[in-house]
Amino acid sequence: MQKKPLFIILGLFIAPILIAKLVLVNDWYQGAKTNTGELLSPPLTMSQPPQAWLLLYNPGEQCTQQCQQSLWQMQQVHTLLAVEGKRVQRYLTKYPETVIHPEPLSRDHVEISTLARLQLSAVNQQQLSTDTLYLVDPLGNIFMHYQYPTDRAAAIKVSAGLLKDLKRLLKISKIG
Repeated sequence: MQKKPLFIILGLFIAPILIAKLVLVNDWYQGAKTNTGELLSPPLTMSQPPQAWLLLYNPGEQCTQQCQQSLWQMQQVHTLLAVEGKRVQRYLTKYPETVIHPEPLSRDHVEISTLARLQLSAVNQQQLSTDTLYLVDPLGNIFMHYQYPTDRAAAIKVSAGLLKDLKRLLKISKIG
C-alpha cells in the first residue's frame, strides 16, 4: 500500500523528461525563430576579417531595377541605424558590368561607384548567390543572407527585417 504514492511521485518527475525526449527525437518541436534573414549553414569564412559588421551585396552582371532597389534599401537600413551605423559598413562583392538606369532617375537611385568593393576569395565568390545581401560579422563569417524581391512593398518588409536583425545583433554583440 505504501508503494503506490512513491510510484506516483516518481512518475510525476520522470514523465516530463520522457515526453520531452520523445518530442525532440521525433522532431515535433520546431524551435522559435527570431531572425528574418536566412542563416547560412555552415557560415562562409573570409580570409581577411573586416573588423566591422558588413552589409555585403553581391550584384549580378547587370544592375537592373531589382539591384538598384536593393542598394537603395541597404542604404536606407544603414541610415536608420543612426549612431550604431558607425559599426556597420556597406560593400559590393563586384561592380556590375552594366547598370540599367530607370528613365528618368528616381529618388531611390544609388550611384554604384560610391560603394566600396570588397575582394573575396574565388571560392567564397562562387558560393554567393547573385542579387543577394549578406551579413558579415567582424570575425569574417558570412552568416546570413537576404533576398530582395522585385515588388517594392515586399522589399520594404525585407528591409524592416534586416533592420530588426541588425539592431539585435549590434545590441548583444561585444565585437565590432
